[in-house]
Amino acid sequence: MGSKIFRRAAKRVMQHTAARLGPHRRQTKTPRLLILMYHRILPEGDPRTLTEEPGMMVTPQSLAMHLEVIRRHFEPIHLSQWLRRRRDGAPLPLKACAITFDDGWADNYEFALPVLRAAGVPATVFLVSRLMGTGQTFWPERLTDLLRRVALERPEAFAMPEFDWLRSAGTHFGFADLPPTPEQCYALIAHAKALADGEIHRRLDAIEARLGLAEKLGPRALLSWEQVREMAANGLIEMGSHTRDHLRLDGHVAPDELEAQVVQSKAEIETHVGRPVELFCYPNGDYTAAALDLVKRHYLGAVTTAQGWNSGQTDPALLRRIAVHEDIAGDEIAFAARISGWV
Repeated sequence: MGSKIFRRAAKRVMQHTAARLGPHRRQTKTPRLLILMYHRILPEGDPRTLTEEPGMMVTPQSLAMHLEVIRRHFEPIHLSQWLRRRRDGAPLPLKACAITFDDGWADNYEFALPVLRAAGVPATVFLVSRLMGTGQTFWPERLTDLLRRVALERPEAFAMPEFDWLRSAGTHFGFADLPPTPEQCYALIAHAKALADGEIHRRLDAIEARLGLAEKLGPRALLSWEQVREMAANGLIEMGSHTRDHLRLDGHVAPDELEAQVVQSKAEIETHVGRPVELFCYPNGDYTAAALDLVKRHYLGAVTTAQGWNSGQTDPALLRRIAVHEDIAGDEIAFAARISGWV
């Protein structure tokens, strides 16, 4: 117990130091760009938080606080605008901040959009084009939801050999009548990433089909195209591509499939929104040389999951971001420390 208290105290000291002395508080002579990476915006107690892994959520109240801090230290800007200015040699703000949301969750419309409108802060939402407006979601959420349902409704089914690939993860999850904790979910998802995305979906399909659970999927988790168009209508929110199916663009993706994920996704979003799509986001931050080449040929820029700020010399197709979630940015000191890039 004493060591935990000491670690928490030491972490808080580091946060105070970074919040007070970080680059967001210092003058700069050369333009710098901070890009923040969000995923889900959900209120405390929302049932959707039960099937989401740690590091994916921020409350609407925290988002409002974040934007207030950002406006204090930065010029909020559309990412595409910053990139066009840099490309054209136009003046850039010395400290700019671009807000991004990955995946296209319905709660971005419900809870993030009102906060962004109230603050007048622009943002980019990266959409998975073939999943918008469907009842489908991503495999980490499918996996978490499946484990919860089996634990609560059919715990004896965990003895099935179809679960062996997850049992081999060596986590503390008991595969019994208690749902996995958020930490256990995170470990199981990390273990599953050793497989290709298509293989993970096939294994989940097989378990759901055998147990007859597929028809019990929850309400639509992702944005509808009507919501996307409403968000994009006044120009405050711009849309980018996050591929067609949220496939990690690693060595498992065939060349023709890679083209569809990078290029066709752009065309599909443009058809639905009626505006150019200039930005791309690599799922899980993964990319190959072939994927990078396609992105450079078809987009103004792209964001990764690599942490840090950006400068005039940063490759526009490999922009760095700082991930923000409730656990590490739930108060002003913690958030200011996080955006410093030091912690």
